Amino acid sequence: MNIKRIIAFTLAIFMVASLAACGGGAKNLTAAVNADGDFIYNLVRSGDTAYTEVNDAVKALRSAVKKNFGCPIVAIKDTVFEDFDNNLEILIGDTNREESAIAKQCLIDNRLNNKKDFIIKVIDDKICIQVTDVSTLSYAVEWFIKNFCQSFETFERLRTDYEFIYEHQYAVSINSNTVGGVDLSEFTLVLPVSISYLSGMYADEYVEFYQQIGYNTNKVEDIDPETTYEILIGDTTRQASKDITVEGDNYIIKVIGTKIVIKGGNDLATSRGVKAFLDEVKKAKEGNGFVWSDGYTVNGKYDASEEGAYTLNWHDEFDSNTVDLSKWGDYGSNSNAVEPSSLGGTKYWIDVHGETAYKAGGLKKLIYQSDGNMVLATQRVNEIDFVGGQISTFYTMLFRYGLIEIRSKHAPTPANVGYWCNGANMNTQRFGVEQGRYCMTEIDILENFGSNLNFHSNVHRWWTKFDINGNHKGSEHNSLDGSAVYSGKSLNNKKKVYDTERYGDVLSDNFHIYFCYWDDSCMKFGFDGKVHLDYQYEDNMSVSVHCLMNYFNTECHMGDTAYGVVYDKDVHEDYYEHKLDYVRIYQSDLYNSQLLTAWPEKQETGTLNVMYPDHSINGAY
Repeated sequence: MNIKRIIAFTLAIFMVASLAACGGGAKNLTAAVNADGDFIYNLVRSGDTAYTEVNDAVKALRSAVKKNFGCPIVAIKDTVFEDFDNNLEILIGDTNREESAIAKQCLIDNRLNNKKDFIIKVIDDKICIQVTDVSTLSYAVEWFIKNFCQSFETFERLRTDYEFIYEHQYAVSINSNTVGGVDLSEFTLVLPVSISYLSGMYADEYVEFYQQIGYNTNKVEDIDPETTYEILIGDTTRQASKDITVEGDNYIIKVIGTKIVIKGGNDLATSRGVKAFLDEVKKAKEGNGFVWSDGYTVNGKYDASEEGAYTLNWHDEFDSNTVDLSKWGDYGSNSNAVEPSSLGGTKYWIDVHGETAYKAGGLKKLIYQSDGNMVLATQRVNEIDFVGGQISTFYTMLFRYGLIEIRSKHAPTPANVGYWCNGANMNTQRFGVEQGRYCMTEIDILENFGSNLNFHSNVHRWWTKFDINGNHKGSEHNSLDGSAVYSGKSLNNKKKVYDTERYGDVLSDNFHIYFCYWDDSCMKFGFDGKVHLDYQYEDNMSVSVHCLMNYFNTECHMGDTAYGVVYDKDVHEDYYEHKLDYVRIYQSDLYNSQLLTAWPEKQETGTLNVMYPDHSINGAY
């Protein structure tokens, strides 16, 4: 959520009364500059984190000092040197200085709904600019600049006992929801390390609901330390979760001591339980906050016919020992494609039919099903040549909107693994869709670039160029690359870095869930039920292309000349496998969703099935 749309307060100099009140008979802290005209404070930020929000705040304050005081201010990380007496510093956000923690605690103790509040506090030789949520930091610094950095005289208003807390005024207020006499805002939301985003989306909505009224609701995983008051979603490792068994489409919401357990017999049922809980929480907006106590229980059941319900509309669990050719085929005859290899040879593709341009022999089975998994493998077949496996729904399935989830185990480095949805060269006659394809969206759910430590998500827009006479002049392309909103140190990042220290493994060691949620307003990309990239259409231009249907592709390959980790035959092996446990597409009638399934690639004719036949197809949101 864009904090600029939430926080709308006037940063005028309205604090004359509070300055006088806090000043009392205290002396000025110090002048801004020394006899040589140098600014005598260092500007300090954390050396452990480098979020864009923190860096932007530091830059703004540095610029204001240079402009209004005519001298530079030194900006350093708190890890550069240890603190010492009379070390004059302006502390931005969470630093390792004791004063930052003191100021933050003052803000926390002031009131519970402090997410959009900030504090300016002078503690001995430190000036603290502190928040409880980093998204508010720019506003705190802007206020500080307007009140204290306009001139030397305004800076000297700061006094040794100065403290000001800004309390944001919220447009929405709620009656309290309590459990065992404790306000629900004090409960921590706990999810399993890996969970479907069917539940994760409602967990996020719960957090957002409380954030809108200023609460920094904690959302953690069940490997984090246990706290007293917790909301447990799904099969967590907490004992209260283990004590409850639910089967089938049933779900339960139950208070067990200081825990609220929400659990279903499957992913859809658990999701319905979380939604039911959220619906109860939101009644507080109308003055109907709940009062629950130990033992309070709600039993319910997932109903696929319920309006707005998510349903599993297309999936493959890979339970048989043969590939389902009604679902998977070639990526538009890509099995005939060849590319140069990094060893001076050729990189080939193979499809589910075993078709490949590589004919020299010695090729292992690179696409097969076994033990409940689809296996896509890649092989170095000789000293210079490689073959990679690829499957697609190009001939069999198109969809628009919904949640696509892939549970898989990556191939180790240097193998490249990809999951993406595409709309290029769509067979409009096969699917009965009269939809011009002069543009398309490529949705990259995952590109690992040969790494088992991180991966990227992205959205690409492609369009055809024509001259004034209507002649085709090639194509154009852009993506989320280069946008500070989605990259770098932003909290909303297209690059997901796996925390190997936290989890004790790498991505290729275990199965994980990779997903994309797609509707008429946004795309959200995530990992194990938690979003790492939220792409909102309203922040961008020319996004109508995102309403066009796509097919799904996945692949495993290596030996590229300029993509991902470079293959080293002295280090890397000749063969790697990538395993898929399932691919699932959930959709809802809340949006203009669509799903079309056609006959297998090698079959001349068949039946076209249309999910949501009443929904518009031809390019409408």
